[in-house]
Amino acid sequence: MGDLITAIDLGTSKVCVMIAEIDEKGKTQIIGLGKSPCKGIKKGIVVDIEATTNSILEAVEQAENMADIEVEEAFINIPGGYTNLIKNKGVIAVSNEDREITMEDVKRVLNSATIVSIPQDQRIIDVVPNQYIIDGYDEIKDPIGMVGIRLEVDCDIITGSVTSVLNLVRSVNRSGIEVLGIIMEPLATSEAVLTRDEKELGVLLVDIGSGTTDLSLFKHGRLIYSNLIPVAGNHITNDISVGLRIPFKESEDIKKKHGLAYVPLAKEENVIEIKPISIDETIKVNEVNLAQIIEARISEIFELINSDIINKGIKNEILTGVVLTGGGVNYFNGIKELGSKIFGLPVRLGQPNIIGAKEPIFSTGVGLVNYGYKRKFNYYIEYNNVENKNSKHRKGFSTSKNVMNFIKKIWDEYF
Repeated sequence: MGDLITAIDLGTSKVCVMIAEIDEKGKTQIIGLGKSPCKGIKKGIVVDIEATTNSILEAVEQAENMADIEVEEAFINIPGGYTNLIKNKGVIAVSNEDREITMEDVKRVLNSATIVSIPQDQRIIDVVPNQYIIDGYDEIKDPIGMVGIRLEVDCDIITGSVTSVLNLVRSVNRSGIEVLGIIMEPLATSEAVLTRDEKELGVLLVDIGSGTTDLSLFKHGRLIYSNLIPVAGNHITNDISVGLRIPFKESEDIKKKHGLAYVPLAKEENVIEIKPISIDETIKVNEVNLAQIIEARISEIFELINSDIINKGIKNEILTGVVLTGGGVNYFNGIKELGSKIFGLPVRLGQPNIIGAKEPIFSTGVGLVNYGYKRKFNYYIEYNNVENKNSKHRKGFSTSKNVMNFIKKIWDEYF
């Protein structure tokens, strides 16, 4: 058995739990997957701890049943728009007599980089090393095993709002799970959908969820800009609901089955039967009318993104184009054509390439697994406070399940 890593993707509309096994060659296999609706998170912020905890418990139980193991710790995500990047450096003297750099030296130099002044309402949640420098020699990615006297690190310090972070951690802790690390969402998602060349040359990652849209610019292999737009997939559904006067749930179904993001692709002869509220009979709406509603909202999202990167003066840094991912709009035909028209750049759809989790909705979950595995050191979250109530409940469930599996195995062998 290889390394086991659990990721909990906390989204506006759903909680997704992924248990992955990574073999010696670094190949990832999903052995447990759970997903449950979530009403405790709005636009990436926990607004109801109890509802969020219940959603986590439901998703975790599904993943545990599938993998037949118990989850005790996990990586979780936080939207990029609720974090800040601070560039900083750390330096230490190598402590070993033979001057060989060990994991302890790496931890010490990363911790030395966290000595930085931050606002009282912010908390350091991660330290992302960009390069190590040994005795003046730079561009070193992994210094462990090398020899030197002076070790430096050039890194990004990621901070988040204390309130947002603590509520996320508390929701997970109340489900009996320890938070192994909080990972900035764009960093995680990029591990699942971007190529190394794209991140090196310059790419804009647009992750459209249900409640928010994350935009992130990667250049020279590192994240250089991130922002959040509070407009996403649920706004499209709401527009359809208001425009056609139908319930929200029916609007969501129609959006996924018949939605088009680009009006020129729609055909008037294609009609959809709907039953508006307060009307007893069904009426017909053609595909063009539906596409006009959808295109208007997606155009707004893309134009907001385009204006943001122009105003920040970073659009010229995007050399390879735009990558769209997330469960908010990626299933729309015509999304690439509309994106290319507004951005004036090549647009492609990004999704994970792992069996069992190839849909864009799993991009963040798969990214959390990959990112957590590749990082040899994660800034430890010191405020875990796992409550025993739910933990004992899940342990009891898992133990009884293992007992039943053992009995079944004996039965199959001897009878």
